[in-house]
Amino acid sequence: MIRALLAVLSGTVLAFVTVPAIPAQAGTWGEYPTSSGNRTCSNSRTYNGTAYQVCLEFNSARTQVRAISFINPGAYTNFQVNMRLWFGGNGVSIPQSCPTMTTNGSRACWTGWTALRRPYVVADATFGIAGAWRTPVRALDMTLSAKYQEKSNWCGPGSAQTIIATMGISAPSQSSLADISETTALGTMPWMMKLGLNASVPQDFPYKDYDIPPSGTAREIGLNTIVTSLSRGRPVAVLVKPGQLPWSPNVSGSVRHYIVIHGYGGFETTNASHIPWMPMNFKVWDPGAGREESLTQEELFFAARGAQAVDDNIWAIAT
Repeated sequence: MIRALLAVLSGTVLAFVTVPAIPAQAGTWGEYPTSSGNRTCSNSRTYNGTAYQVCLEFNSARTQVRAISFINPGAYTNFQVNMRLWFGGNGVSIPQSCPTMTTNGSRACWTGWTALRRPYVVADATFGIAGAWRTPVRALDMTLSAKYQEKSNWCGPGSAQTIIATMGISAPSQSSLADISETTALGTMPWMMKLGLNASVPQDFPYKDYDIPPSGTAREIGLNTIVTSLSRGRPVAVLVKPGQLPWSPNVSGSVRHYIVIHGYGGFETTNASHIPWMPMNFKVWDPGAGREESLTQEELFFAARGAQAVDDNIWAIAT
């Protein structure tokens, strides 16, 4: 954790979509399956009183994954879904569809379990509700290799080690990362975090510092930076005030801390020029608390508020 920080800055309307091609595999709508306890989901969206979302679900060992589409009609209505579970790096693609059904009961459509692979896994779903195809929704996550910080001031090295290991690279010790990033008793300064990362990861997409404003188009462009990095299989470190995180509200307001974003859930936008996919939820690892949690977009910005000491922007280290 960082107990002092230098004041330095580094330099809807839903659209109708074309009816997707029918996937090769056909599924059947069923009751909501029992949760394994670990899901990364898109935000729940609503059309004509019907709520829907897509999730990635992991087994308890986080060695297998499946995609699940959920729908909750507010009244009798017809619905269907085309979905796809796929892996980055030209990996396996598993399409699935559940045909039209009419009911007022909650239903789910899911793929079978399959081995979790690097660099990342995605669940995409396009729902048809009351005869209208809705904007696609998405959940993306990775094979998290979580590391606890080994000292109270080593949240930077702990986050860097988690990022490198999650990419499937043999990660240096936290001591080595602390040396490279010149970590002191005060912690790791944000502009030094990328040094430890870039010493270990491929340099086709090196880690850089990003300053993400809390409003306007600049906020969307900054959020797209996070999404782009995750879509390369490269987790993102962000600077927060831990006392502003939902799971650690009693931490002193003077403390700064790094957490790692390794997944997100969101929906396709009509603003492809600067943010093709809008992230509404983030999956994060906290190396200090030793826990994996979910944050909404608003909770992430609140957690980062004041962490830079000079403004409410998010300081992100991403590719």
